[in-house]
Amino acid sequence: MNSESAGASCCVKCGDALRTAALFCARCGTRVSAGEPEPQVGIEPAGPSLDRGHELRVVGWLYALLLVTSLFFGIAYHVNPKGDFGPWQSLVFGILIFAFAVPYRNEILALLRPATFDGNARRKLAIATVIQFVLLGTVFYLLEQTGIPFERITDEMQRHGYALWQLLVLYSLVPAVCEEIAFRGVIFDRLHRVLGEREAWLVQAALFSVLHLMPVIFPTHFAMGLIFGWLRMRTGSLIPGIILHAAWNAANILLELRG
Repeated sequence: MNSESAGASCCVKCGDALRTAALFCARCGTRVSAGEPEPQVGIEPAGPSLDRGHELRVVGWLYALLLVTSLFFGIAYHVNPKGDFGPWQSLVFGILIFAFAVPYRNEILALLRPATFDGNARRKLAIATVIQFVLLGTVFYLLEQTGIPFERITDEMQRHGYALWQLLVLYSLVPAVCEEIAFRGVIFDRLHRVLGEREAWLVQAALFSVLHLMPVIFPTHFAMGLIFGWLRMRTGSLIPGIILHAAWNAANILLELRG
């Protein structure tokens, strides 16, 4: 055996030494097995080390608790339309999401680093902003023209004397931060490991839309979930999604006040 073939792998059929990077055996022509694909950066490869059941249980429990919370406060508002439940709902959501995010704090914090909001992230945010405000803004306008009743967030100001900054924090900033960490952070990453990127992108958007419990806005909120998810995938950051999410909520509040 010469020095070139020393230590080289052998053909599984005839046992002859294979040259480096050979695709076929030079002696018998048997195809060399392809090497294992490299795992995606930042995503654990599927395999014995990945507990798929655990990943899905995390998604299931987090989403179930958020959905039950949303249903509970929805019923509370139905029983007592003048009740001041907004701060309590935000508090419960925040506690639940924080509790589930703690075990994954390193990956969540990595997605929130200011350095991730680079030129690429800003460009993608600009594209997503135009799409969301122009296309979804048009859809919401057309829905309003049909006479479909929508919940007015600013009614909380009249009922409970909120200042504008309190309303923006409670209904714009807090939901943006919490929901992006929950859906585009914890849930998306768990689903990505089990299902793959595209499937995780679609499922998290569907879960996001259903959480809002208004069938008439399921399509629009599904589209929002896709846009926020696209930002997460293409920038490797949660910051653009948080900014766009908060800006959308704030714009709706200000438009309500103007009307």
